[in-house]
Amino acid sequence: MDNEVWDFYTGYEGEGEIQFIQILDSGNRNIIRIWDGYFDDIMEKIEPEASGWTGLAYCYNLVVGWYDESPWKIPNTIKALQQIKQTEKAEFRFQESKRVTEEICNLLSNAIDNDNVVYIARE
Repeated sequence: MDNEVWDFYTGYEGEGEIQFIQILDSGNRNIIRIWDGYFDDIMEKIEPEASGWTGLAYCYNLVVGWYDESPWKIPNTIKALQQIKQTEKAEFRFQESKRVTEEICNLLSNAIDNDNVVYIARE
């Protein structure tokens, strides 16, 4: 099985790691490994909707989803992509967060285009 891995975690071993895992039709996986500092930086830029937190931001801010069950299937990949995309022009604490955002958007877009499932794992 050939898995494609984008690594934004090396150098942070021993600290929290988040993985976005796209399951391809072939059974292979595309994986983005992220230091949780980058992930926090991105998630903190998502604004609540008029009705409150929704999607990934809901899970992040209420500490549910991948915090309870890992790996956790993203229930609405389109909503997840919309939320991550809204951070693309944000001023991040860490310069690398912008590149991480782009790669997450690429993975989610690819998953949507190919009707693939995406999981988030907390390591």
